[in-house]
Amino acid sequence: MVLESPGGMERGIVQPLQRQGLPVALINPKRAQDFAKASGRLAKTDRIDAAVLAHFAEAMAPVSKPVVTDFSLD
Repeated sequence: MVLESPGGMERGIVQPLQRQGLPVALINPKRAQDFAKASGRLAKTDRIDAAVLAHFAEAMAPVSKPVVTDFSLD
């Protein structure tokens, strides 16, 4: 699974996905935006964003994050 990491909004989904045994790669939204531009997919809709992230995952094979056990900011 490839998710953008928009400043903490991803926290509520990462752990549940990892607990299900799914690999999760978090990417900087700027990387996804740059990839979309390079791919000629400039329109901004949820459907296009999902397609761009899927294409990014196939083309770039980002590394999955280790299982997150604590999101505290201590």
